[in-house]
Amino acid sequence: MLALLLAHLLLGGPRRAAAAPPAPAVVPAVVPAVVPAVVGAHGVPGGTLAVAVSALVPVAPGLTQQALDGSRDRFVLRTADNGDAAGRPLPTASLVKLFLAEDLLHRARAGTVALGERDWRLLQDMVSASDDPAASELWDRFDGPQMVRDVAARYGLSGTAPPADPTQWGETTTTARDLARFLATLRRVADPADAATLLSWMSTATPIAADGFDQRFGVFGTAPPSTAVKQGWMCCLGGQRHLHSVGVVDGRAVVLLSEVPRGVSYDRARAALTAAAAALPSSDPG
Repeated sequence: MLALLLAHLLLGGPRRAAAAPPAPAVVPAVVPAVVPAVVGAHGVPGGTLAVAVSALVPVAPGLTQQALDGSRDRFVLRTADNGDAAGRPLPTASLVKLFLAEDLLHRARAGTVALGERDWRLLQDMVSASDDPAASELWDRFDGPQMVRDVAARYGLSGTAPPADPTQWGETTTTARDLARFLATLRRVADPADAATLLSWMSTATPIAADGFDQRFGVFGTAPPSTAVKQGWMCCLGGQRHLHSVGVVDGRAVVLLSEVPRGVSYDRARAALTAAAAALPSSDPG
C-alpha cells in the first residue's frame, strides 16, 4: 500500500526576536502514483524493493544557519513510498558512509574533533569511491555506533540503528523512509557548507568503486552526470544479497533499497535496480 506522508518538523529552540519567520517552503510535487511503476520495474522473483521519494526541503532564502539554529524552524516533508516495505529496516551496506561523513563534518564544525588532511581524504574516498578501509578506520577511531545514533537523533530517523555487532558497520540498519528524510532535510539540518561538501563528494562518485565493484546501477545508472549519488552492496547476510542506490535528482531525494536471494547474481540485481530507477519520471507533474 502506498503511503503519502506529510510531516511537520520542528527544529531548534526558542525563536530569536531578530530572526524573521521562515517563508513557507515551496517544494516540488511528489506524486505517489510513480511508486508502483518503480516497484513493478524491479521484478526479481523472491526479491523486495523499498522505495521512498521525498521533495528536498529548501533552506529559507536569507536565513542564516545561526538564525536557523535559534529559530523554531517549520517546514513540510513530502514523501511518497511503498508503505511497509519503505519502513522495514534493512542493512545499509555502504550507505552508512553517508551517516559517518555527516557526523564527522558536524563534529569538526562543533570543534569536538580535529580532522587532519588525511582524514579529509579518507572521508572523500569513503563517499566517492565507497572505500571500505577508509570507512573501517573512521568507524573505529570515532566510535561508529555512536555516530549512527547521533545522526539518527539529529535527523529523527526512527528506523535507523547501529549494528548488533559493533565491528560490522555494513550491518547498520535503516529504512528507505529514513534515508529519504536524511537526504531531503540535509541542507536544513546540517550546516549549509557541510551539506554542500557531502553532496559534492556524492556528485563525484567513481564509476568503479575502490574494491572494483561497478557502481553504475540504480540512480547512478540513470541520472545525469554529476548527480549526487551513493551506492551500497553486500552479501550474504541472512542468505540475502543487498543492493542499494540513493541520490538527489530533480529536487527530490530518491531511495531504492533492494533485497534478493543470494542465488540472484549481482549483474541481474544491478540491472533490476537500474530498471526501477529508470521507471521514475525525470520530474513529477505538479
